[in-house]
Amino acid sequence: NCKLLEGLKMMDLEHKVLLTGTPLQNTVEELFSLLHFLEPGRFPSETTFMQEFGDLKTEEQVQKLQAILKPMMLRRLKEDVEKNLAPKEETIIEVELTNIQKKYYR
Repeated sequence: NCKLLEGLKMMDLEHKVLLTGTPLQNTVEELFSLLHFLEPGRFPSETTFMQEFGDLKTEEQVQKLQAILKPMMLRRLKEDVEKNLAPKEETIIEVELTNIQKKYYR
């Protein structure tokens, strides 16, 4: 993820849209990386962000972070949208490994 975000930051992008099902999956650092990618001017320092939100121990911290995220985040729960989803479709396509893939697969 970090290498991908670093590569994307080097691109001159007029618009940025970030889609994720898990914006805060493991750590607050991961969330900072996403926010820094979207708005580096607003979220310039990981150190400052972590000092403010790193532990998320208090209700005040959680509410402040939610207020920051609210204008840039659209959240939908599965139970709210699943009635509108098409049934899951799975297609299995078997392919032969290349010789080099076979070599490293062992």
